[in-house]
Amino acid sequence: MLPAEHSPLTFARLLQERLFRDAVVAGDTDRPITWCLAWDEIDGPLEDVLVYAHAGQLDPAAVRKRGVVALIVAGATEVPELDVPVAIVPERITYREVGRLVAELALARETHVLRYGLTVHRSLAELLYRGAGLAALCHQLGRLSRCPVAILDRQRRPLACEPGELDRETVLATLHDGLPATIDGWHGHEPRTMTLDGTTCMVSPIMLGGRHDGWVAVLETAEPPHPHDLAEHRVVVEQAVTIVGTEMLRMRSVEQAEERARGDFVHALLHARFSNLRDLEARAAHYGFPTEGTFGVVVVGGLGAPDEADSPNTLFQLAREITRLPSSQDRHTLATVVGDVLAVIREVSDDDLAEYATVLEHEFARRVPKPAIVAFGRSVTGARRIIDSYREARITLKLRQRLGNGTARGFEDLRVFAVLADLATGEQGKAFAREMLAPLRSGGADLEQAVFTYVSCGGNVNAAARELHIHRNTMLYKLDRASRALRLDLRQAEHQCALWLAGKLDLLADTIATVDRDVLPT
Repeated sequence: MLPAEHSPLTFARLLQERLFRDAVVAGDTDRPITWCLAWDEIDGPLEDVLVYAHAGQLDPAAVRKRGVVALIVAGATEVPELDVPVAIVPERITYREVGRLVAELALARETHVLRYGLTVHRSLAELLYRGAGLAALCHQLGRLSRCPVAILDRQRRPLACEPGELDRETVLATLHDGLPATIDGWHGHEPRTMTLDGTTCMVSPIMLGGRHDGWVAVLETAEPPHPHDLAEHRVVVEQAVTIVGTEMLRMRSVEQAEERARGDFVHALLHARFSNLRDLEARAAHYGFPTEGTFGVVVVGGLGAPDEADSPNTLFQLAREITRLPSSQDRHTLATVVGDVLAVIREVSDDDLAEYATVLEHEFARRVPKPAIVAFGRSVTGARRIIDSYREARITLKLRQRLGNGTARGFEDLRVFAVLADLATGEQGKAFAREMLAPLRSGGADLEQAVFTYVSCGGNVNAAARELHIHRNTMLYKLDRASRALRLDLRQAEHQCALWLAGKLDLLADTIATVDRDVLPT
């Protein structure tokens, strides 16, 4: 417990000493003092400084100008009329005696603060050394302060709470609603006395490497709180923020190591990187993941480029939060980051997978400022076939990114693309697309664009011209060039269908090749 001497040294406390027993006192003596100077030594501001002067040295104008907090006047016959508290002492009491007494009391106070701070630090450091965790540290802080204590993260969410005699929900609600969202204007670990919802609290931010990572708060049970209790709790909070921050850093390192190991397992599932079935079963058993069941993969793109400064940390944080969603708790769910894509493995049926993808889409719309693109593959049976669902999800995602967000989210819903997938990667499909598109591409990109716009408009020249913002005659000229290059009459529906099919096969072949380079094991 912090001794009573920890209370700030005041002029009134100084006058209780034997040296000032015969002093004549005037004014409000309840003013804090930290040091003592002689009148002829003072220079500059005198905040919290007691001044010793002889009767003949006093100048009321100079006293007001220099902002003297209190005066000891030696040898005066009457109390001078000043705006500061004054103590009249006999001439025999020298500046040396007064200065020495003030120094002893001030240093004694600091010694008590350091001694109590060392006691608090030792009790918390022992728990930190044993790796007891935030809950044990919070419990010890509650014992030391005899008040409710809470440790919060930077979003003011509870990490540990020792409510004492109060209700836990009341304590957390008071801190969540009252603490500031940022620490602008806050200097380091400096604790502050704040009044939150009528409750006095001693609060300090947790700073790790210059970054705000949370809060430590002690709620006073007495209103108004005793000054000695506030001083004691200030020391408790000052010592707590460093040790609690160190424990948070240790826990974060452990969590990140576990997440990296779990992420390696998820990558192995997505890319089928297991040496044999026993390897898969052993690693799956370690994470409690079933190898027999129905699984589907949902991928989310458009969340940020990999070279953006905060993108990797943001994506990994999102992956952690996705697995903690209530909708993710009822089934086995694993998530990780692959490049700039977030991949989620879910134990579901086809209908459940579409519903779960909708839930994720809504969650990302709420959490991420950028529009996220969600896609999923067909469900598969057995953990060894998860790569198939992942590949289909990546193909669907890539098509949505190329064709627009209005495209179907599920691979099975792609219909034409799903049917043509095998044909597009075969030699026959590639040869057909090459044969149809090579003459167009040799004529320039604008010629290919004009033809495919004409086909997508159902062979309507006017609609295609409006779509491309060109004159109708220009459109006719381009179609005539394309017909000569292809040696086909583009007005015939059969030839339009052939070009449409070639375009789809080419797009699909390029998309699948890009995805396979990322997905298939090497």
